[in-house]
Amino acid sequence: MKRTLFIPMILIAAQAACAGFTIEPQVLALKVNRGERVGWVELTHTGGSPVAVELTAHKRVLDLDGELMADSLLKTDDFMIYPSQVLLYPGGKARAQVVLRGKGSITADKAYILYAKEVPFDFPEEAGRKVATDISMTVAFQTIIALEVNKSGSLTFVSSKALDSGKVEVIVENKSSGRVSTEHIYIMADGKKITDITGIGNSIMPGQKRRFIFKHNKPLTEKEFRWGTN
Repeated sequence: MKRTLFIPMILIAAQAACAGFTIEPQVLALKVNRGERVGWVELTHTGGSPVAVELTAHKRVLDLDGELMADSLLKTDDFMIYPSQVLLYPGGKARAQVVLRGKGSITADKAYILYAKEVPFDFPEEAGRKVATDISMTVAFQTIIALEVNKSGSLTFVSSKALDSGKVEVIVENKSSGRVSTEHIYIMADGKKITDITGIGNSIMPGQKRRFIFKHNKPLTEKEFRWGTN
């Protein structure tokens, strides 16, 4: 089965042309099975006035349809970020270190969010004039922190039921130690490969359930359920 990183969600509250900074990489992958517990992100000033950027780590909570629950961005102490606030001047770049705390063994893939947000800051005066620090539009980015254990992912059938308009719902659970990419996922039903499926916006992480909805004439049984990736 092909294992690919899910595409991270980047939230921008202002148009890209107005953004004061960018952050890379979009996915910070730590191969914890190899002992990797430290990573770096780079922030780049992209124009306009100096900006102050605050970096915080959050739990990544998805709903049953695989959508990020933005209202559930709970901060986590699983990481130390240094520096947690970065000052960027025109043309400048800065790096921040992301360190996984603790020495305990990670046995399953995990995903977190590194939230980079522009915050107010009183920059010192330049050449006798005060640097403008008013933030009329907040710029924020979300980067994925992926802890990888290099194990294959699999899905287990949970339930299925008929819906209106000739569609069915299938709920699955990832009881394995590896994530399941939904980038090219399909479901087999009555010998047909079904690719027009909802719930494929983000990979299914260990311990998560996911709801798939697709056109079919009847619910599937556990024995009938088959899935795969192209």
